[in-house]
Amino acid sequence: MKVLVAGATGVVGRAVVQLLKQEGHLVRTISKTQERADSLRRIVDDVRIFDATEAASVAGACEGIELVISALGAPVAPSRKGTRSFAAVDLVANLNLLAEARRAGVRRFVYVGVFTEAVYANTAYVDAHTRVERAVRESGLEFGFVRTTGVFGSLAEMLPMALKGPVPVIGDGNALTNPIDERDVADAVLRAALATNSTEVDIGGPETLSRRQIAEAAFSALGRPARLVSMPVWAFTLVRLVYGLFNRRMGEFLAFLQLAATHSCVAPVPGKRRLFEYFESHAKVLGANAR
Repeated sequence: MKVLVAGATGVVGRAVVQLLKQEGHLVRTISKTQERADSLRRIVDDVRIFDATEAASVAGACEGIELVISALGAPVAPSRKGTRSFAAVDLVANLNLLAEARRAGVRRFVYVGVFTEAVYANTAYVDAHTRVERAVRESGLEFGFVRTTGVFGSLAEMLPMALKGPVPVIGDGNALTNPIDERDVADAVLRAALATNSTEVDIGGPETLSRRQIAEAAFSALGRPARLVSMPVWAFTLVRLVYGLFNRRMGEFLAFLQLAATHSCVAPVPGKRRLFEYFESHAKVLGANAR
């Protein structure tokens, strides 16, 4: 099968690409920059370079493609650069890609979304995903939606933070979630891609953990005692509002992070891999690089 994977340089997209290649599929990816494209050339069959937020540039991207898998969107991580809103990136890019998929006669469109509770609905990050799903439903294409809780690869950013000093915990840290390994997400995406009808799955990891326990796991993987600093919700709200004045996307991300830190969100379908083992393997890499 000929597959286009959008967002292939992200942790989920790369895991999807690797699994598709293991299964013998031909994979095309799209990248915004030459640097990102170069990181994919040795593992995929065809790399195209263009900015999916520009409608004209996606012309021809889906020619000869049977299936589009999109994990495309602005990164949800404080360390990543960019100021454009989630609507300007996630929504616009995916709508452009969807329009091109329809024009090229693509059979199926699989979208990697976000699993949340109703309280998150009005955040810019979740709203962008919801609007993409609505457009895909209305497109007439077969579709698959894989909605995930937070992926391990994003949470691993806690490890270098824990090496340097205390890790902040917003509020009491008791909100629960079941984060998921990106390889488990890739497994679910492949199942959605090969399904014979339109399908939707809400997936998280096998462990339900509090936000405090997740932060403690990062220190434990590094072999260090946990050093956590509780940050009152009101103080985080002030930080979020100030950031939002200068960087719209960061303000939107922090609004989503605040809800995630203070409201439980547990997906019903479990993956297989556990967080501590993931942290531990990445902690070893950090230790090797530090020597």
